[in-house]
Amino acid sequence: MFHQPSPKFAVVCRYQGLFPADIAGYEKHRTRNGGDLGHVDPSRSHLNRPVIGEADWAARTIAMIEDMKAENFADEIETLTRRRRKKQLKERMVEGPRDPWRATRHGPMREVILTANRDWFDALPTPASREARAQAFEDAAKDWLLENFGEDVVHARADLDEQAFHIHAVIVPKVQVDLNGTKRWMLQPSKHDLIKNYEAAQDSVGHNFAPLGLVRGEQRAAAVRKARQNRDEPPAYRRHVRTVDWRKAQEASIAETRSDLDNRANALADDEAKLEHRQDAVTAREDAIALREGATADRERVAETKEQDADAVLAIAQGVAAGAFDIDDNAGAPVLVETPAANPRLLAKLRARMAPSSSGRGRALHVFSKALARLRKQARNEAKAIVARDTVEIQSADKKIVEIAARLPDADRRSIGKIRTSLTARIMALTGRAEDRENRSKDDKGERS
Repeated sequence: MFHQPSPKFAVVCRYQGLFPADIAGYEKHRTRNGGDLGHVDPSRSHLNRPVIGEADWAARTIAMIEDMKAENFADEIETLTRRRRKKQLKERMVEGPRDPWRATRHGPMREVILTANRDWFDALPTPASREARAQAFEDAAKDWLLENFGEDVVHARADLDEQAFHIHAVIVPKVQVDLNGTKRWMLQPSKHDLIKNYEAAQDSVGHNFAPLGLVRGEQRAAAVRKARQNRDEPPAYRRHVRTVDWRKAQEASIAETRSDLDNRANALADDEAKLEHRQDAVTAREDAIALREGATADRERVAETKEQDADAVLAIAQGVAAGAFDIDDNAGAPVLVETPAANPRLLAKLRARMAPSSSGRGRALHVFSKALARLRKQARNEAKAIVARDTVEIQSADKKIVEIAARLPDADRRSIGKIRTSLTARIMALTGRAEDRENRSKDDKGERS
């Protein structure tokens, strides 16, 4: 009877470069608090378990790297001081501690992923046997990591909440090197042969997991060398795609398909939209015409109002100038008063011009009342000055009359005395009436205010 051979499953080993700054993101994803969790089954996350390292491995690792930086800096400062390199010492003091690794695109640390095809883990019939297979894979992974990387394996864990059981590990390749005669602590991935030589790592993993029935992955490098020797086309390079990148590519493909369907739906709706657009254009033109007509009417009304305001202001100005109007102060508010001597026909014309614009009348009263108040005040001040000046002149003339009369005979002196007494009484009466008018004007102002 023909027996179909059992399929061969390969053990998978991949490296991913890491910088110390990536540790925080790594921890978020490890604890399922961040990163791409679309491929994670939350109901199984509690099954994930540590394999190597303490729970606070991340904080310990960051602290260790900071200590390396500080120790290197202290040694460098000590060396420069001992060698009396003052300029270099000053520059390094300003620059401060440096990262303890050479410039690298991939990072000075490595994440290691060890796994196999999901079908290999699920091939056994019972949950207990499948769990035993996963545990055997975990034990083999732990042995391989410690044997090849030793204390540089600061962390390893087993993830059971994704499609296939797999191991994550973090390698911090700490090494002390001689740099310019001084010892320096560095992170140097090439210290490990299995990081420096990827094919050697695949050989080592294949050998380590062979007892579990797993085989080494495709020997692509050997196939490429053989093809080049035979001048054949080398096999296509199979680039590993991270789960997050694969999911992004799938989402982009789905989005592209949806976009194509949306474009087709939009194309079907275009004709209807064009018809609606044409109708909207006609309606918009009609609305624009109506708006222009309304705007024209509004401008005409505004122009008419401004013209009425201006004519009302001009009418009041002409009435005040002609003596037909006066402006009184009524409790602080200006009031337009028609004078008794005003021409009735002129008043009728002025009233008709003021009637259409109460706002123009108000502005005119506000402006003209202030102007008239200033003119009246100026006139009063001028009148007071004239009376005072005339009084002084009269008093001076009276003194001269007295001096002249003193030199005349008695009869003439008595006659001049009578005349002087009569003149003085009349002058004082005139002065009193002028003062009374001034006082009445002040009293009127006080009553109005």
